[in-house]
Amino acid sequence: MTRDEWVAERSRDFASLRGRRVESWVGVEMALRESVAGGGPQFHDPEVPCLQLWGLQAFLDDGGVLSVSIYQDDHMFGLWPRPRPEVRLQDQGQWDGIYRWTALTELPTGQVEHVAAFVDEGVLAEVSLRIGGQPLLLVAGELEETPEGGLLFHRLDESVLVFTDTAAAAGAPWTTSRRGLVVCA
Repeated sequence: MTRDEWVAERSRDFASLRGRRVESWVGVEMALRESVAGGGPQFHDPEVPCLQLWGLQAFLDDGGVLSVSIYQDDHMFGLWPRPRPEVRLQDQGQWDGIYRWTALTELPTGQVEHVAAFVDEGVLAEVSLRIGGQPLLLVAGELEETPEGGLLFHRLDESVLVFTDTAAAAGAPWTTSRRGLVVCA
């Protein structure tokens, strides 16, 4: 199977959500900053318009589960959907430090009305969903802390960045342009 065929197959895995109902979400969140002023890792910042996840799972009303994580293709990373219900992130005991298991109650639930997958640099870079009338954008990327405590938004990197506001994603300070996105057929 060629790389393009593999990416097209992953796009179809996302497209298979269309018309189904998402009941809930869970995920393994990665800290935005490793340590903050005498405390532990920082997972939320009002200036950051997304979640940074190691992976997440959508639980569907028919008992199915769609897991979303990242794959590496040479030096780029892309989104990897896996419709395998036997893979569960719910073992909370294995996640600590800069990782934590969490119910993602801020993500939309309901019927999946729209799915569009986008390729950039030969990988599945982003997926745009509309669930229960609300947008959800998944981006292969990562936030990197600067020495000054700021955050850089990298695309095609090792995490799943999850936006519930697509305008916030468009306005994020990306280190590379999102203009190379192509709809995956």
